[in-house]
Amino acid sequence: MLLEPALRARLERLALVSRRRIRGMWSGRHSSVRLGESLDFADYREYTPGDDFRRIDHQLWARLGVILVRRYQAEEELTLRLVIDASASMGYEEKLETARRLAAMVGYLALAGGDRVQPICLGGAGSSRSVIGPLGRHLSSWPQIERWLERIEPGGAAALEEAAIRSGSPGAARALTVLVSDLLDPGWESAIDKLGATGGGLVLQVLGGGELDPALVGDLDLIDGETGVRLPFSASVEALDGYQHRLEEFLAAVAGRARRSGMDHLVVRAEAGAEEAALRQLAGAGVLR
Repeated sequence: MLLEPALRARLERLALVSRRRIRGMWSGRHSSVRLGESLDFADYREYTPGDDFRRIDHQLWARLGVILVRRYQAEEELTLRLVIDASASMGYEEKLETARRLAAMVGYLALAGGDRVQPICLGGAGSSRSVIGPLGRHLSSWPQIERWLERIEPGGAAALEEAAIRSGSPGAARALTVLVSDLLDPGWESAIDKLGATGGGLVLQVLGGGELDPALVGDLDLIDGETGVRLPFSASVEALDGYQHRLEEFLAAVAGRARRSGMDHLVVRAEAGAEEAALRQLAGAGVLR
């Protein structure tokens, strides 16, 4: 079980916030670029035969002598594209376990709000490409999605840019994208640009404690978990200080790239209870309401 019953009950009282107006295919509760049925007033237009008389503004009619009808903002269902990085680098320091729980949390939030959820796994054991999971439309879909998330195992390379190109192809629907990844992939910049262009969203960057604050001593060989490349490293004070400086630059670059692409960015430490910390940060950033 990825989400405890108490946490699921809390999530059912929250909702994801889309910062952009969306164009969807189904009715829902997110602001749309179209006009339609909701409680949010948009503007007026002149009455034409066949219009709903209940939309006539009688006060304006009495004051101006012109029959005008109210137009309202349409509310449409949001499609959430949930992209989970399962490359080999995610197999260290509980990163994939944390990514599963974060993906479960966001997916459950969307389902509880009546939104569509399309999970996608990048890489993973036995695959070097993206694998599309079960489409969910309601909380009744949750057990199937949860089982699918639980079966994800790390392996191979994520190919973030390739997956982003497929998601942003002309035939792909516009959607809010949530990317859960350590972003240790050379195509991360292009991936964020392309995923953000399909409707904005959220980048949950999952990093292990050893990546955020390495406790290394002596002369070591660092081995790339995906390519097997070895890099000699001497863990001196100067070298570790240099690492922290480069890490801060990397995180700042990701945050800036995400912001320019219309996506929020959150760094999550891979550990037990990470979803609780992420919830607090998301609420503080206005991504939840």
